Amino acid sequence: LKKMHTRQAPCLPVAVFASGCPAPHLFGTAYRPQEAHPWLANLKIPYDFNKITAEQTETLRSDFSIPIEHVLEDEVETQIYYGIQPPQYAVDKVALTLPRLTRKQATAFMTDRQLLNTYSCSYQGADRPILVPLVVFRSDCDELVPEESVDAWKEYTTASFEVVALEDLEDSELLSPMGHGFARRPPQALLKKVSEVAKAYCIKKDINDPSMLPDIGPTNGPLPESIDVVIVGAGITGICSAREFVKQGFSVVLLDKTQAVGGIWRHYANIYSRVNTSEVGYRIIDQEGPTARPNQDHSPTHDIMRDIHTVLAKHAYGCARCGWEVVKTEKQADDTWVVTAKGVQGQGEHKIHCKFVLFAVNRRIGKRRDVVFKDETNFRGDICYGYANELTHLKFWGKRVIIVGAGAFAFENLRTALEHGAKHVTILGRRSGSTCPKWIDMIAFMRPTDEHYNTNRGGNMISFEAWRKCYEDAGLDPPECWEEGLLKPHNHTVSVSDLVFVAGFHGMTNLKVGEIDRFRSDGHGVILKDGSQMDVDIVIKCTGFHLNEQVPKITGKSHMYPSSLVDFNMAYIAEPLLDGGQFGSSKGKEDSEELKKTGVDEILQRHQDKLVHLPKRIQDQFVMRGNPFGSGYAGGLLTQGAFTAWLAANPDKQRDVLEGGGEPRMDIVKYWASFSGIGKVEELKELLALACES
Repeated sequence: LKKMHTRQAPCLPVAVFASGCPAPHLFGTAYRPQEAHPWLANLKIPYDFNKITAEQTETLRSDFSIPIEHVLEDEVETQIYYGIQPPQYAVDKVALTLPRLTRKQATAFMTDRQLLNTYSCSYQGADRPILVPLVVFRSDCDELVPEESVDAWKEYTTASFEVVALEDLEDSELLSPMGHGFARRPPQALLKKVSEVAKAYCIKKDINDPSMLPDIGPTNGPLPESIDVVIVGAGITGICSAREFVKQGFSVVLLDKTQAVGGIWRHYANIYSRVNTSEVGYRIIDQEGPTARPNQDHSPTHDIMRDIHTVLAKHAYGCARCGWEVVKTEKQADDTWVVTAKGVQGQGEHKIHCKFVLFAVNRRIGKRRDVVFKDETNFRGDICYGYANELTHLKFWGKRVIIVGAGAFAFENLRTALEHGAKHVTILGRRSGSTCPKWIDMIAFMRPTDEHYNTNRGGNMISFEAWRKCYEDAGLDPPECWEEGLLKPHNHTVSVSDLVFVAGFHGMTNLKVGEIDRFRSDGHGVILKDGSQMDVDIVIKCTGFHLNEQVPKITGKSHMYPSSLVDFNMAYIAEPLLDGGQFGSSKGKEDSEELKKTGVDEILQRHQDKLVHLPKRIQDQFVMRGNPFGSGYAGGLLTQGAFTAWLAANPDKQRDVLEGGGEPRMDIVKYWASFSGIGKVEELKELLALACES
């Protein structure tokens, strides 16, 4: 109980059941079996149990649920153990004697009685109640436990509480001989109730089960003629941003060209997928209710889909429209927009007049990058892509698996294959991907930062060396980019996986740099471009995705501002492409010269005497900051969504941001992680230059 009162956790049970048991603070006074059965006081040594009557033996069986059987003499038991037929007189002696406790049972019973007689509890449920539903069972045929002492459990939970009187559900003729023993030998009515409660509060995981996800309202309703905000994309970004716009008082509609909300998590993730960051880095809502749980660490697909639906149900119910592809946006003279959407099932086009347009479509994941290898048709095993549940039909047990690619999806599929019994898994990539154990990722969130979100450099080296040691101990080659001073390959993230290191230690996985040239003619292997061969039963392609160029085609605009604005009353929120700036590295950043305006640095150089007297709060704006959100996407998503909604609600401030930023300088498609900070600094430098020259 003490472990369940502090906070919600994924490992909490769905409910707690107490059967024939007084509330803890009443246990010492309410449960006094020696008063109902005074003869118990005579049982002081194991030999005393040989003196009890048949009626008393039956009481031990019923009230104390002790399985009592005929006891064999040691010699007879030994003979039976070795398959020797015991003498007939020994068998007859056993049959004629009463069943009794064994010496071990008698000793255990006396020990338990001594413990219960001295039990006391200072735990008060009202002070520290548990956070899960509580169901208690009692019977009026139970002479050992007063009913009111069972009912007193009510103060031990803040969730739902239910008292089940078994006499209302079960025949008294069945309950009466059970006495107090119904807790250990539960009748059918008790088991049925436990099953009902467990089903009512269980955490469902099948996202195709309509009852698992909260109701978000109809998604096939008519489109509005006019509305405050049109959000293009109904994935995690669009839905969380809709929440922020609703908080600012706007009406919203979310348009998605697919037939269901959820974005990448619905259409590309596998049922085995997990967030590639610690839970806190991807939390978009705190679940509420009697069975509310924080998501599992590195949250699985069903947790994220539940969160997405919960946000939509609570903040934008009935606002999503699926099966509509936005094809054009047109700016009006009054700075409003007309959005043209086309029905993907032949509904024709529909125009929506709105004040603000937000694009919330993934930048990094456009169409799947399809790869077909030479002589692939020779292969007699299974071959598929590692996305959108293509692999759920595979039988991995005892198989040799090659995963083509070295990104996050590749390491996810490695985990899936091993968890389903694969004999060996090889990650085969054109370059090595970086992967770390979960604790490396979690520590990154826990470590303190300075005022600019940078962690201590010495601590960074300690973590990095521990991480390197994981590769060494697992017998795996570290990524070659480490030798170049890079944490990860360009435009890759750091994958998070414990299992790759465990499997490496046991010789069940290999991280290999290379490419498939063709499949062997025997249908059971591949030949690599270096001429080496590998036997394989299953090939999973995790070959990545093309960049999403949808937004420039729809808007006719190629550049945007680091604030997320594309134009007045138009914004685009999406994860940037991943260069070294993702983790605040000074290396591996994309060339940012195009973000700089010619002549600005020269102007500032001429006015150094003015700049040294700037207030500290202004000077601090030019200090490059670390990434406060680490490997997590949710932090940046939530803050950017809130800021964009605030800009929409404050058009004067929005104009200031646009005018201060000059011409948009960030490529909408090739928007790198490091560009966000650099772009903002360049905007500020341009403002300062104007101020110096005025």
